[in-house]
Amino acid sequence: MKNILVLAGLLSLSALSAGEWSYDKHTGAHHWDKLHKDYATCKSGKNQSPINIEHYYHTPDKENLVFDYEDRRPTSVSYDHHTLVAKFAPPSNTILYRDHPYYLINLHFHIPMEFAIHSKREPTSMHLVHQDDEGRLLVVGIGFHIGDANPLFTTLFSSFKNKSAPKILPLETLLPSDIHYYHFNGSLTTPPCTEGVSWFIVEETLSISQKQFEELKRIMHSKPNRRPLQKDYNSVIIKSTTRVRD
Repeated sequence: MKNILVLAGLLSLSALSAGEWSYDKHTGAHHWDKLHKDYATCKSGKNQSPINIEHYYHTPDKENLVFDYEDRRPTSVSYDHHTLVAKFAPPSNTILYRDHPYYLINLHFHIPMEFAIHSKREPTSMHLVHQDDEGRLLVVGIGFHIGDANPLFTTLFSSFKNKSAPKILPLETLLPSDIHYYHFNGSLTTPPCTEGVSWFIVEETLSISQKQFEELKRIMHSKPNRRPLQKDYNSVIIKSTTRVRD
């Protein structure tokens, strides 16, 4: 747990190190490997994310992925020059993967969605970043389609405006009761592009209203923050299902 307390203060998938990087021009994704020696994996890695998910193996639900989520108050909600991010102090909401616990440390957004499923991407997506006691990462990604207003964004935007008193986020009922997901090992989608990240991309999508989407873009300075799709070196991708809650 001590490792999590240290790393959670340092780690966000959207702001991982002191190097200057961005999503465009001379500090954009195609130049990340040249910006700092620690970013070399962004070019040399063979298991980089995001990818286009189009080939996979079906497996039955073996209860390998178990969500233990409840409504939770973040320690902060802010724009970190790359994304809107809500951070949580461990121990927080938990995912058990093969009976091994990972704790939610942050959630943040990408415009547009980074991963593609059969070449399709939604206007935006959320990454739920979890970490275990040894610092290993498990990330759940889910896209948002334009539709009804989502209570999550109502609360997030209110907390962003009043940073001194973040509100409790409605996380217990955030995801559908049952989900289909694609699981594979990949990397951070931002520098230093470290590999060994356990990804779970949810097939179902959530809704965000057009008004909420415009507000999200405004907060994020209308800057796309999506890394280009990376070459897939025959990743082993498993498609399965799980029940998130009863």
